[in-house]
Amino acid sequence: MAAAYAALVSLTHTLDQILLHPPPTLDIIFDTDQIQSLRDKAEYFLVDFFENYTSSGGNKEMEDLETMIGDAAYAAEYIVEFNVMNQILGRSSADREESSNLLFEGVEISIQEFLFIEKELVKFKKDMQRPNNYYLTTKASSSSSSRPLLPACGKNSMVGFDNHMDEIMGALSTNESNLRIISIVGMGGIGKTTLATNVFNNPFIVEHFQLRAWFTVSQEYTDKKILLGLLHQISNTYRNAYEIDDDDDDDEDDDYEIGDRLHKTLFGRKYLIVMDDMWDIKAWDMVKRFLPDNSNGSRIFVTTRLMKLAVDIGSCSPYQLNLLEKSQSWDLLREKIFAEERCPDELEGTGKSIATKCRGLPLALVVIAGVLAKSKTKQHWVSIEKDVTSVVNNEDDEFCMKILLLSYNNLPIHLKPCFLYFAVFPEDHIIKAERLVRLWVAEGFIRQYGHKSLEEIGKEYLKDLIDRNLISVNWRSVTGEVTGCNIHDVLSNLCKREAQKDNFILSFARKLYNPDILTFMKFTPRLSINDGKWKGTKHKPYTSQIPTRSLLCFSKGASTDYTARRFPLLRVLDVVDIYPKDEILQLINSSCCGEIVFPSSLKELILSECKIPWEDMSVVGSLPNLQVLELHKNAAIGKKWIPKEGEFIRLKFLWINMCELEIWEADNTHFPCLVKLNLGYLNLKEIPLDFDEILPLRAINLYHNSSNDLRASANEISERRENLGYDALYVQKFTFGVLKIWVKRGINLAVGGGDPYVVITMGNQSVETRIVTNDVHPIWDEVLTIYVSDPSRPVSLVRFSNLR
Repeated sequence: MAAAYAALVSLTHTLDQILLHPPPTLDIIFDTDQIQSLRDKAEYFLVDFFENYTSSGGNKEMEDLETMIGDAAYAAEYIVEFNVMNQILGRSSADREESSNLLFEGVEISIQEFLFIEKELVKFKKDMQRPNNYYLTTKASSSSSSRPLLPACGKNSMVGFDNHMDEIMGALSTNESNLRIISIVGMGGIGKTTLATNVFNNPFIVEHFQLRAWFTVSQEYTDKKILLGLLHQISNTYRNAYEIDDDDDDDEDDDYEIGDRLHKTLFGRKYLIVMDDMWDIKAWDMVKRFLPDNSNGSRIFVTTRLMKLAVDIGSCSPYQLNLLEKSQSWDLLREKIFAEERCPDELEGTGKSIATKCRGLPLALVVIAGVLAKSKTKQHWVSIEKDVTSVVNNEDDEFCMKILLLSYNNLPIHLKPCFLYFAVFPEDHIIKAERLVRLWVAEGFIRQYGHKSLEEIGKEYLKDLIDRNLISVNWRSVTGEVTGCNIHDVLSNLCKREAQKDNFILSFARKLYNPDILTFMKFTPRLSINDGKWKGTKHKPYTSQIPTRSLLCFSKGASTDYTARRFPLLRVLDVVDIYPKDEILQLINSSCCGEIVFPSSLKELILSECKIPWEDMSVVGSLPNLQVLELHKNAAIGKKWIPKEGEFIRLKFLWINMCELEIWEADNTHFPCLVKLNLGYLNLKEIPLDFDEILPLRAINLYHNSSNDLRASANEISERRENLGYDALYVQKFTFGVLKIWVKRGINLAVGGGDPYVVITMGNQSVETRIVTNDVHPIWDEVLTIYVSDPSRPVSLVRFSNLR
């Protein structure tokens, strides 16, 4: 479904660009009404199908509809882009007229295809309106919980979580009499349920509360099951909730009557209720109506993977569970395999290496421990060490993968393509957040709404994925904005598997790759080469064209004699640090007369070590759709750059780093849409002062060894914009390094002093934590970042209170 949704959103962007923003210097011939009709059809499927319905899996008819919609959207976009490209590159008016006619015929075929699918969808929706049909739902039936109602008794291993357990037990047993809700949050498999189980069964907690009840909510639940489950444990007068069918009419009590009985049972008594694996605020909104505040220290304990849900539910800051350290990982792995016994010396080195490759995820460590325990031999362990992630995902009927798949199934449809896109990156790869968002935009994943830019919406998408504990933060800016992130290996494997199911992304790693196989494959919009090699083969040149939209390469593999003539509609070409100039030019379209031209559909281009003369940069500047350009490590050479008017007409982001550039002669007409300019390690004397009149320009970032003259020109541009009454220009200089400060928690802060937060200052920089409400033991657990320009300046840390 993610692939089909992404294809439709991308199609709407392509059609909007033709209808609303055609290249001003190019005369493209098309039927406006026809293109608008196709646009309306795409919008219909986005709203009426994807945003209103969610597939629960197991319905062949619905899956077929999704495939048909995705294939139709891919085909329509290919027809439009290919024939528009041929109009742009046409040598004569006859060539352009022929492309225009083919465009009209192709779009008409696409419209008819969408009309056919629309009729099938109408029939399908009628079928879904029949009573007792569970194929369409807002919850995935495949994700229903198979866990027992009550947690297992006995002590589970708590390696690395002892401090968390002490803190949570303290919060549960504090003298505060009002009803408090305590939540723990973390990614799937990190140990939330294990921690909650140990707390729930701890003798002190058992003694502390008169009544205890546990319910595993998961993604599929009913109000009746939750209420009956709690009553069953508290009074033993009701059947086990998992034995109750949703349409069970034997019990005449409705939800309110059951809830009222629960309220009366709990009233006046000190109770602890655990709601494990919660995904939906609606479940909490329903049950909280029946939980009395007896002012006697009763507590609600919630586990969830969703940070926003934990914050919304909790009456204090959520306890964030982090991945284990290397030493803790080995301790847990060793304990699971050998219990109290000692690990043999010959296995310890390999065992520690395997533990490290699990990257601190307890679920992965427990699964791999079961595999290692089957044969405690050096040979067996070394074979497992070679590919730990695959072993974890394939063991025990893919138990680990099923648990993690719950997080993917719970994603709203607009986030699924963005999450699956992590499949293009190699394992353990740290991804720049800004680059990631730009890639999402270039791929066409971001759906426009309101007055926000696509980049702003993309940042919100990334924050949502982080709050859902699917993506980890590596770096934050001075303002707290995420600048670097990564994904755990087991989640990366999940992305790759789900992405390849729908042919969304084809990723190659750890083997030679022969691109000839693409000729016989279904359309693959994105191709990623991770840790593999292109295998050069002899073939007839240009015998087929593959409508691949993105080519990303992270491996310094062998060269290829394949050219981008086989990829005529590339949007993203990311081969940084991989190919020298002659290799790059093999990834460029060549016309018959030998003139070098990049694919006209490119939206993002990142080059390194290509040594293209500045005077030849028109080959890049003439790209009508280019929005992002990064030039690194002598991607361009020469001392002077004089761009031509009419080039870079849509460029929003420009980064020039470690290139031979001293003089840059340009004005506001050369980069009319530029929003951000990054410059680093240059001998450039000044930024063109006429950039002060580029209206969209918002930021100039100067990295490392920037000269005083360059800084002065950036500041002058900022001042001139201010005098002209334009929007403020943010000029930032990075010259020394960064200071990262981990603000963990506060202990016994003064009662009545307001809601605490921490402010850290250095020079004119100031960063602060979030405000924690109603808590004298606040937990911030935040990493604040200060950019250091003068290391001799003192750093101050002050605790403030927000007086309400």
